[in-house]
Amino acid sequence: MADLEQALHAIEHGLLVTDPGGDHPPVKAELDQRMAFHNVPGFSIAFIDREGHAFAKGYGVVEAGSEKPITPNTIFQAASISKPVTAMVALRLVEAGVLDLDADINDGLRSWKVPPSKYTQMRHDGTCRKVTLRGLLSHTAGINIRGYTGYLAGRDLPRLLQILDGEPPANSRPVRVMQAPGKAFRYSGGGYMVTQQLIEDVTGKPLAALAKEIIFDNLGMLNSTFDPCLPQGYLPRAATAHRRTGKPVPGKWHTYPEQAPASLWSTPSDLACLVAEVLRSYKDEFNRVLSAPMTRQMLTPVKSIGGLGFNVVIQDGLTRFGHPGWNEGFHSFMLSCLESEQGVVWMTNGENGKKLGWEVMRGLAEVYPWAWW
Repeated sequence: MADLEQALHAIEHGLLVTDPGGDHPPVKAELDQRMAFHNVPGFSIAFIDREGHAFAKGYGVVEAGSEKPITPNTIFQAASISKPVTAMVALRLVEAGVLDLDADINDGLRSWKVPPSKYTQMRHDGTCRKVTLRGLLSHTAGINIRGYTGYLAGRDLPRLLQILDGEPPANSRPVRVMQAPGKAFRYSGGGYMVTQQLIEDVTGKPLAALAKEIIFDNLGMLNSTFDPCLPQGYLPRAATAHRRTGKPVPGKWHTYPEQAPASLWSTPSDLACLVAEVLRSYKDEFNRVLSAPMTRQMLTPVKSIGGLGFNVVIQDGLTRFGHPGWNEGFHSFMLSCLESEQGVVWMTNGENGKKLGWEVMRGLAEVYPWAWW
């Protein structure tokens, strides 16, 4: 209980604010004060302790000028935290023998193929560099498109194939191989669009349905969905996105039809359930989604920090895994440590939420050394 009290005190009263000029040491600050300073109306956080999900709490309001409070059940766009969830769906299909981590991705794709590129042409020794699922999940496949900007309310939304080929009404470039597969880490939302097409081609099911079946239902994540257009039942619980000035985004939020890399809506509590499952699966205590060997493979970097879905940093005897998320007007972060068996997830509905979140994380790092990425 002392750990939880320390964590809560650090989150609410121990934010560390740094001096941009570096002339003065960091000073401690209150969460509500820093929320006001950064024009972030709402902040929600969950802490994972050694025994699992320990506590969750919401601060502020769902929309500036509103009195409706943020609660642990308020949902936010999780943005790129979609990627670890997508990866876990794909790895479950690998364990089922439906997908192969190291096969040429074009062998499984049916509705669309990764176009030929000079980076995948046959080399002088007769070999070719191939795009694989392992490469896509670890951002080492050489695929372009770092991220997606979403669509304002009322705009026509592109289909998956239109996004892959950059055809109207898609507002993004075509997804293509722009670097030799396997050469280096190159963060790619486009690669996750290819992963989505692969998953849907081999199963005949939408990613949103598979994520619900394989992960959300199994782990009791009742406030999570990959449906980019929120179903009616979720709308009353949704936070509104806000600009840097604190003004709401027109139409409340952008819509992201790019499901695999960006469309997840969730809560810190639900994502804490996911983190707790990964921690226990790694130790072979619970395996409701993946086996222990697959979980360990997922948390092994292929290159740089690129695990399979998760960012993984191994440093100073600690293995930390997690992922940030950023959509227009939403910032979020998920982080856990294998050795301490603890973790934290926070989500905000403000464009300056990243700055606020890092101040919270610096404060937590005073108590938990793993908390600093």
